[in-house]
Amino acid sequence: MRIPPHMTTEVATERRAAAGARKVRQLTLVYQRGEIPEGRRWILRGGKLSLGRDPERCDIPLDDTKASREHAQLTYVKASDQYRVVDLGSRNGTFMDGRRVQSEPLANGSVVRVGDSLFVYAEADLPDGLALPEEQGAVALARMMAEAAADLAAPTTLPILIIGPTGAGKEVMARRVHEGSGRPGPLVAVNCATFARELIGSELFGHAAGAFSGAHSAREGLFVSANGGTLFLDEIAELPLDQQPALLRVLQEGRVRPVGSDREVPVDVRVVAATHQALDSLQKQERFRADLYSRLAGFEIDLPGLAQRREEVLALFARFLGLARPLTSEAAEALLLYGWPQNVRELKHAAERARLFAEHAERVELTALPSAVQGCLSDAFRSEAGAPPAPQDTSGPMLAADLEPPTREALTEMLAASGGNVAEIARATGKHRQQVYRWMKKYGLEVGQFRTEDMEEEG
Repeated sequence: MRIPPHMTTEVATERRAAAGARKVRQLTLVYQRGEIPEGRRWILRGGKLSLGRDPERCDIPLDDTKASREHAQLTYVKASDQYRVVDLGSRNGTFMDGRRVQSEPLANGSVVRVGDSLFVYAEADLPDGLALPEEQGAVALARMMAEAAADLAAPTTLPILIIGPTGAGKEVMARRVHEGSGRPGPLVAVNCATFARELIGSELFGHAAGAFSGAHSAREGLFVSANGGTLFLDEIAELPLDQQPALLRVLQEGRVRPVGSDREVPVDVRVVAATHQALDSLQKQERFRADLYSRLAGFEIDLPGLAQRREEVLALFARFLGLARPLTSEAAEALLLYGWPQNVRELKHAAERARLFAEHAERVELTALPSAVQGCLSDAFRSEAGAPPAPQDTSGPMLAADLEPPTREALTEMLAASGGNVAEIARATGKHRQQVYRWMKKYGLEVGQFRTEDMEEEG
């Protein structure tokens, strides 16, 4: 159940109560002293929750030298049905979403910085009938909600529609539904956007030998392949309008007719469809049939994008990075604050890029991240938070040679990823710029080979 963000607190509370839902609020520690803790989360149930170094006085004691003994407090305000983060006169300040704050209301997805520790605050409406497991490791509250809904619907015969942005993991959710269904047949997955228009019927329902040019033998379609199991139709909104009646007929009757055949084949298939588009809007545009939508959406699961699952960002990044390197607090916070419009696959690409720089450095610096991610932290904020500014290269030409230079392949990859920006490579590897030039000279590499037209070397 969704509560519109513009709705007043009183109306939202009444709507939630009428729908039989309760609000769940959660605080998750996602970063501390270069490490990414697993499973450190607190369910907030009203009252106050204090954070700081003093284990005797604080509800959440922090092993963090940059935190004050009593640093900050989360306070529930009943009148507004909100939590506020309140700074308790700390030495280094309390930050929320990149801003230093004294007392600010928390919103779903807020990133809170206390000393060198980072927290994500999340909230969601939990409908009656859904139960969230107590221990979920680094799984975000929003995804826990989606998984709980999937587990509830999986053992039923209801067709399921998964709604979520591209790259959010819709096929993973479909597999969860299939595994929880108890159906003995296979999970067959297909992306409807990849169908050749003239072959859609053959792909879905099969064809008889000689049904069309090139059909030298009979072929069973995806429905028959998935018999006894689950057919996952990703990007269902891409199915052409003139092909939708045939799919509707199969869903209604449980029988398919192969192209060019005069006989029908019974099938027992549970359909899970997915889309990133608003099907109700497509219906108004007469691009998607209302009767097909009602058949597919027996149960809807809203799968959140990565921007709504900030609790998972750092753990996923570390897994994709594949190196035992700590993150600086600035890099960690930038990763949390970035919006990730392409979701998990964009995060994976960012980690792969960072690996090129981090392989020859002791830690993952902010400069190893894509420029769009770096932009989430301003220089002014880094200064206010007590972090040093990006190091400037003041070296001369007479520097000692590096004892363990990168391989030619690794240096080539770093130059390509940075567009030939030697200063960026120097900062990311913790070396002087002249050292990078010596590596390039050793391997016969030139900056011009990698620099794009709109890229200029930093001074």
